[in-house]
Amino acid sequence: MTDEAAQYHYVWDGSEEGWVVLRTKVALGTIFNTRERVALVIEDNAVYAQVIQLMRVHGRPFLDTIPD
Repeated sequence: MTDEAAQYHYVWDGSEEGWVVLRTKVALGTIFNTRERVALVIEDNAVYAQVIQLMRVHGRPFLDTIPD
C-alpha cells in the first residue's frame, strides 16, 4: 500500500461508518458514504484503484444503488 492510499484508511478500516462502493459502468466505482451522503473523489487514478481494491479486500459493501 502506498502512503497516498493509506491516508484514505477510514473508508475501509471501519473508523468511519457508512463507506461503500457504488458500482458504475464507466469506472471501478464511486466511493460513497451512505451516512453523510457524499462521494469521495480521488484524482490520482492509481491511488483511486488501490483504495477501491483495499475496500474490496476488507469487505466493504459494493452496491448497485444508493440506499434509502
